[in-house]
Amino acid sequence: MRVARAGGKQEEGKENESVFCEPAPSALGTAGPPLLPAKPLPYTAPLDPQSREIILVGTARGAVATVSVTMFGHTATAAVHPLPATGGRQVGAYAVWLPRSGAERDGMNLSDITAVVGRDAEGNVVARLG
Repeated sequence: MRVARAGGKQEEGKENESVFCEPAPSALGTAGPPLLPAKPLPYTAPLDPQSREIILVGTARGAVATVSVTMFGHTATAAVHPLPATGGRQVGAYAVWLPRSGAERDGMNLSDITAVVGRDAEGNVVARLG
């Protein structure tokens, strides 16, 4: 996955700056039971320093229909969108907006995410990180 700077004022020497994202978690490479392989990651390009929220993007495996993410005492829930996969795998991605805080570059740290809960279509908890 790759994100390129779009719009906004560019800094000298950073005209072609891009942000490269982490590779997909290896657990998504095999079919299996519902799983949240990792906490969602912040996507901050382009990052508006005035923005009070940050978008976090994560993945799921199996019959996970929604994911709720809690950070800084706020919870946001998103639908999991299926992604094309081969070999009988069922994988998907989700994105949530949550408030930023803190002095870190992204206004958050992965340890600030205190809960990630996956639910199936009936609302049953099928996967959890915390």
